[in-house]
Amino acid sequence: MPMADSLELRTYPPSLPGDDGENQAFLRSRGLEPPEGLPDFRASLFDQGRIVGTASRYGRVIQGMAVEPGRLGEGLAARLVSELEAEAGRRGLSRLFVFTSPAMGAIFESLGYHGIAEAPGAALLLEKGQGLQDWLAATRAALASARASLAAAQAGLSALVMNCNPFTLGHLHLARTAAAASDFVVVLVVREDSSTFPYDVRYRLVREGLAAIPNVAVLPGSDYIVSRATFPTYFLKDRVGEAAAIHARLDADLFGRHIAPALGIGRRFLGEEPYSPVTALYNRALKETLPAMGVEVTEIPRLESGGAAVSASAVRAAIREGRMAEARPLVPDSTWAWLCSPEAGPVLEALRASRGRH
Repeated sequence: MPMADSLELRTYPPSLPGDDGENQAFLRSRGLEPPEGLPDFRASLFDQGRIVGTASRYGRVIQGMAVEPGRLGEGLAARLVSELEAEAGRRGLSRLFVFTSPAMGAIFESLGYHGIAEAPGAALLLEKGQGLQDWLAATRAALASARASLAAAQAGLSALVMNCNPFTLGHLHLARTAAAASDFVVVLVVREDSSTFPYDVRYRLVREGLAAIPNVAVLPGSDYIVSRATFPTYFLKDRVGEAAAIHARLDADLFGRHIAPALGIGRRFLGEEPYSPVTALYNRALKETLPAMGVEVTEIPRLESGGAAVSASAVRAAIREGRMAEARPLVPDSTWAWLCSPEAGPVLEALRASRGRH
């Protein structure tokens, strides 16, 4: 058996992007589809110039890990993960997730990770540490405080998950509809900062826009709801395929398995999605997954204006194309006031210079 200390470690960076082809070929030889794009960091092990193990970090997620089958008992996986964890630590990333195949789950569990979501037969999502439990505890406390002020501590709880890029009258319609049909509604704002409008702006506009609805609490989302860990393809709106379907199932499973029971959520409301194929796929995954876990799912038709659904994408398109006045009827006063403020200048400038839909 080859000695582990005879192995050569190569990392990217500083190794060249040209090494990516060899890495992809190795992953495919192990039955894995390589993640899209170049990683933030990759560690690969070579024996006499031949790759025998590899793993990559994309943001806070470890993906694309494989080890040559005949060398699974040599500690190669531990060495690769240790290298990725050390590099992430140097960059201030204290908690990592793992997106991997079910066959690799036991290896990561032996390295201190534990599963938090599963797309049966397709993928596992694992994390190291108690990040999920810590966020759930903090959210339970924030919810208890919000509900106590309305003497609604024992009332049934519904949920809406919103990105609000930016907050529109369509979002307001969804929240009002959910609130009218519920004792209490928690609106969780997607925390991932991958949208044109920064998270702190989106969160503030949602809170301002929903402040007048007494039985609604607006709280921060997390890495555990529509994030680059649970649902990376959500932020690639035109990428519909097997990966998006797997990510949607992971996010739905995590919500139904952990979030809903921990917070006491019995119903999740969704906005009907006529434009984004990825969001429509996500809605379908939620409707297929959550009822079996005891969470009712209700899809609300979108608010329409002029025969078209009121959407954040329509607002962004109007701004991008220099039709600012056309955005006014689509947003509440609070959002419009922000759009007209000096603070909005850099965001609007970046939006006008962009070509993406998100």
